[in-house]
Amino acid sequence: MAAGPRIPFSGVMLVVVGCLFLADQMGALHFSQVFHVWWPAILIIAGLLNLVEKPASIFGPLILLTLGVALLLANLHYIEIGSVWKLWPLVLIAAGLNTIVSGRGKG
Repeated sequence: MAAGPRIPFSGVMLVVVGCLFLADQMGALHFSQVFHVWWPAILIIAGLLNLVEKPASIFGPLILLTLGVALLLANLHYIEIGSVWKLWPLVLIAAGLNTIVSGRGKG
Protein backbone atom coordinates (compact mmCIF):
# COMPACT_ATOMS: atom_id res chain seq x y z
CA MET A 1 0.00 0.00 0.00
CA ALA A 2 1.55 3.29 -1.10
CA ALA A 3 1.64 6.15 1.32
CA GLY A 4 0.15 9.47 0.26
CA PRO A 5 2.13 12.65 0.00
CA ARG A 6 3.58 13.82 3.28
CA ILE A 7 2.14 17.14 4.43
CA PRO A 8 4.75 19.38 6.06
CA PHE A 9 3.80 20.11 9.66
CA SER A 10 5.27 23.62 9.46
CA GLY A 11 2.88 24.44 6.62
CA VAL A 12 -0.09 23.18 8.61
CA MET A 13 1.03 25.24 11.61
CA LEU A 14 1.25 28.40 9.48
CA VAL A 15 -2.27 27.86 8.14
CA VAL A 16 -3.70 27.23 11.63
CA VAL A 17 -1.96 30.24 13.19
CA GLY A 18 -2.99 32.41 10.23
CA CYS A 19 -6.63 31.33 10.66
CA LEU A 20 -6.46 32.10 14.37
CA PHE A 21 -5.06 35.58 13.74
CA LEU A 22 -7.70 36.18 11.05
CA ALA A 23 -10.44 35.19 13.51
CA ASP A 24 -8.83 37.59 16.01
CA GLN A 25 -8.88 40.41 13.45
CA MET A 26 -12.55 39.70 12.70
CA GLY A 27 -13.41 39.85 16.41
CA ALA A 28 -14.42 36.18 16.65
CA LEU A 29 -11.87 35.40 19.38
CA HIS A 30 -9.00 37.00 21.28
CA PHE A 31 -6.06 34.98 19.97
CA SER A 32 -3.48 37.76 20.07
CA GLN A 33 -3.68 37.92 23.88
CA VAL A 34 -3.07 34.17 24.14
CA PHE A 35 -0.35 34.26 21.49
CA HIS A 36 1.45 37.07 23.33
CA VAL A 37 2.09 34.70 26.27
CA TRP A 38 2.32 31.29 24.61
CA TRP A 39 4.30 32.01 21.40
CA PRO A 40 7.47 30.33 22.78
CA ALA A 41 5.56 27.03 22.57
CA ILE A 42 6.16 27.24 18.80
CA LEU A 43 9.92 27.04 19.46
CA ILE A 44 9.38 24.07 21.76
CA ILE A 45 7.25 22.24 19.17
CA ALA A 46 9.80 22.99 16.43
CA GLY A 47 12.63 21.66 18.61
CA LEU A 48 10.73 18.47 19.41
CA LEU A 49 9.82 17.91 15.76
CA ASN A 50 13.45 18.38 14.72
CA LEU A 51 14.57 15.86 17.35
CA VAL A 52 12.06 13.33 16.04
CA GLU A 53 12.78 13.91 12.34
CA LYS A 54 16.59 14.26 12.60
CA PRO A 55 17.68 12.57 15.83
CA ALA A 56 21.38 12.60 14.85
CA SER A 57 21.44 16.39 14.82
CA ILE A 58 20.61 17.54 18.34
CA PHE A 59 22.32 20.96 18.58
CA GLY A 60 19.67 23.02 16.78
CA PRO A 61 16.69 21.29 18.41
CA LEU A 62 18.24 21.63 21.88
CA ILE A 63 18.76 25.35 21.33
CA LEU A 64 15.13 25.74 20.21
CA LEU A 65 13.87 23.72 23.16
CA THR A 66 16.00 25.56 25.71
CA LEU A 67 15.13 28.98 24.36
CA GLY A 68 11.43 28.11 24.04
CA VAL A 69 11.17 26.71 27.56
CA ALA A 70 13.08 29.64 29.08
CA LEU A 71 10.99 32.27 27.29
CA LEU A 72 7.74 30.48 28.11
CA LEU A 73 8.67 30.24 31.79
CA ALA A 74 9.52 33.95 31.74
CA ASN A 75 6.18 34.79 30.07
CA LEU A 76 4.34 32.73 32.70
CA HIS A 77 6.30 34.55 35.45
CA TYR A 78 7.99 31.42 36.81
CA ILE A 79 11.41 32.97 36.21
CA GLU A 80 12.57 36.55 35.64
CA ILE A 81 13.67 37.50 32.14
CA GLY A 82 17.13 38.31 33.52
CA SER A 83 17.34 34.71 34.72
CA VAL A 84 16.85 33.48 31.15
CA TRP A 85 20.11 35.06 30.06
CA LYS A 86 21.93 33.26 32.87
CA LEU A 87 21.22 30.04 30.97
CA TRP A 88 23.50 30.91 28.04
CA PRO A 89 26.06 28.23 29.04
CA LEU A 90 23.47 25.67 27.93
CA VAL A 91 24.38 26.67 24.37
CA LEU A 92 27.98 25.58 25.04
CA ILE A 93 26.80 22.35 26.66
CA ALA A 94 24.53 21.60 23.69
CA ALA A 95 27.35 22.35 21.23
CA GLY A 96 29.68 20.02 23.12
CA LEU A 97 27.10 17.24 23.25
CA ASN A 98 26.44 17.67 19.54
CA THR A 99 30.16 17.40 18.80
CA ILE A 100 30.46 14.28 20.95
CA VAL A 101 27.41 12.57 19.45
CA SER A 102 28.14 13.50 15.83
CA GLY A 103 31.83 12.53 16.15
CA ARG A 104 31.09 9.09 17.59
CA GLY A 105 31.05 7.29 14.25
CA LYS A 106 34.11 9.09 12.80
CA GLY A 107 37.20 7.50 13.90
